[in-house]
Amino acid sequence: MLQYLISKLEEHNYAYFTRTQSESTTIEDIFWGHPTFVKLFNNFLTFLVMDSTYKTNMYKMPMFEIVGVTSTDLTYFVGFGFVTHEKEENFVWVLQMMLKLLKLKINMPKVVVTDRNTNLMKAVAIVLPKSSAILCYFHVGKNVRARCITDCRYALGKKDGKEVKHSDVVKTIMRAWDVIVESPTQELYASALVEFQNVCNDFPKFITYVESTVLDVVFFLKKKLN
Repeated sequence: MLQYLISKLEEHNYAYFTRTQSESTTIEDIFWGHPTFVKLFNNFLTFLVMDSTYKTNMYKMPMFEIVGVTSTDLTYFVGFGFVTHEKEENFVWVLQMMLKLLKLKINMPKVVVTDRNTNLMKAVAIVLPKSSAILCYFHVGKNVRARCITDCRYALGKKDGKEVKHSDVVKTIMRAWDVIVESPTQELYASALVEFQNVCNDFPKFITYVESTVLDVVFFLKKKLN
């Protein structure tokens, strides 16, 4: 089946690259891109989004996707990669193959968006050191909400002697979170961060998680000292 796939990629002029296991002819990773999308990539490479799909094929292998954005805000697929593992070396190889699609090596992506896969983040830093790496809004919000649900619970469902619904606590905190991530200026961001910390004051474990993984508390501290 893999030989058939490669024959079709060659038949339709796809760009493709393979990597075999050391001292073996068994293919470990494969990356390919449609010829039309390769042309788009060479013209619109400022902004890239990267993510993997899971358990969506019979081999249970992650399929790594790289998506670009045109000047008219339309998206296109730069390329796809089937990888045996989501290790740093696999991601590094895929990104290196992606760069082989570029005709002019002086042009590099300016912004790369990923989820919080640490191996992918490390690979981006290695292969695209001059690109600004940021986290996906959707994935960050999903992780924050999941931690909020597990970490933000009052003992016996009460606060100050009053019954408190867990769902209401989560809604209040997530509203404060939305204000932070949607802040249009640094000043409003700093103000929203203070409010968020006040709302989460009873949940130190949760606020520590958010501040250590997502929020720019260093900026906030500088503003506060000034």
